[in-house]
Amino acid sequence: MQEQNIEEAIRRILKEELSGQSQSGSDNNSEAQPTGLGNGIFETVDEAVAAAKQAQEIYADKPMAFRKKVIKAIQDGFGPKIHYIAQATRDEIGMGTVEAKETKLKNALYNTAGPDSLKPDVETGDGGMVMYEYTPFGVIGGVGPSTNPGETVINNSIMMLAGGNALFFGAHPGAKNITRWMIEHLNEFVYKATGLRNLVVSLATPSIESVQQMMHHPDIAMLAVTGGPAVVHQALISGKKAVGAGAGNPPAMVDDTANIDLAAHDIVTSCGFDNNILCTAEKEVVVQDDVKDQLIEKMQQDGAFLLKDQSKIDEIAHMTIQENGTPDRKFVGKDATFILDEAGVSYTGHPTVVIFEAKKDHPLVTTEMLMPLLPIVSCPTFEDVLKTAVEVEGGNHHTASIHSENIPHINKAAHRMNTSIFVANGPTFAATGVGDNGYWSGDAALTIATPTGEGTTTAKTFTRRRRFNCPEGFSLRSWEV
Repeated sequence: MQEQNIEEAIRRILKEELSGQSQSGSDNNSEAQPTGLGNGIFETVDEAVAAAKQAQEIYADKPMAFRKKVIKAIQDGFGPKIHYIAQATRDEIGMGTVEAKETKLKNALYNTAGPDSLKPDVETGDGGMVMYEYTPFGVIGGVGPSTNPGETVINNSIMMLAGGNALFFGAHPGAKNITRWMIEHLNEFVYKATGLRNLVVSLATPSIESVQQMMHHPDIAMLAVTGGPAVVHQALISGKKAVGAGAGNPPAMVDDTANIDLAAHDIVTSCGFDNNILCTAEKEVVVQDDVKDQLIEKMQQDGAFLLKDQSKIDEIAHMTIQENGTPDRKFVGKDATFILDEAGVSYTGHPTVVIFEAKKDHPLVTTEMLMPLLPIVSCPTFEDVLKTAVEVEGGNHHTASIHSENIPHINKAAHRMNTSIFVANGPTFAATGVGDNGYWSGDAALTIATPTGEGTTTAKTFTRRRRFNCPEGFSLRSWEV
């Protein structure tokens, strides 16, 4: 009887292990795992990377059901805390709006593709079978921005964990508190569900030096950087495989066939979303002369404030752009009313976007401002609109959009712009997975790797594509090979 009980216990344990349902605190997961300062936070890069490497080696041997359990723990844990995260983020970074952050957080949490997106590719024929599978890199070194810290932690963690990796996350100093809170709670959720610690790790005191050390650490297998050009450049020269999200200056083109009511609504709504801190957001409008006045009128009806005084336009440019040509962080992600108040411009109501006419070489056109300032450049023909849009986008190949009912115009613009994201007749935030209902079933896209070519990243981005050949089979269509 005793032997039968032992056998049943062994079978139960094996069944739990194979199905990924082992309980938290199991010896295989938690024994001898370092705790550092608790819940994935460590004092040094070496300690953090070592802990993540140990966790990843355990994690890589788990079945796919275990990965799904990890991601469900993250979703179930953060789901009830969305408003708190949005408010805490707004309080710390001082950019954007709480409502927009809630939308982006929901999008990252529920629309980031998980392990189901990693189904193998199989080819069979007279030469046998070829199978391609997507397997982990190991420990990935991530760097987050100050503009979207919580969303990036969630999005990157789900993508990378879905691929079987662990993650060292380098927090932006300007968002260190909310980033640490996110990582601590993520570890708590995962540990309670699985007994595994340190799948996502970070430092108690983030710094530029620690990010540089992480980038060159021998146990970091690849890098994923969502941030400014300088840190992306550091990743690209690190000698490691790097996924880098670069700068963007997205133009919205409007030709004379466009549905002007819809174009005005989409552009104003998307430009003003989270006060324009999304790199995908419309940064300038390039419109055909014939419909310019109608577009401006409709944009005003949708909540935009038209600034006509050229001296005030120039004053705002001088006020918001620093001597080195970069936006002043004092104004990045701030309300349109804050910028107008600082410039001494009178207005009524609560405008969400400031619009004004400008030449294509105006600094507010050529600079990625990340604030709700939207210059409007007019051109006589569609060819001029497209040529100007390509020019002001600056060769970033990041994001562009067009509002047109002319299919050849849409096709030609998509080809010529050659951007990682291209949107026709819609708000550009739709390409990040955000929809009119707050979030939808599209893949969330928060790390947009334009410089390195991956575009909108998914779980596949953070896996190695491995090939398996079996020349003697397997095909159901034939037997002799």
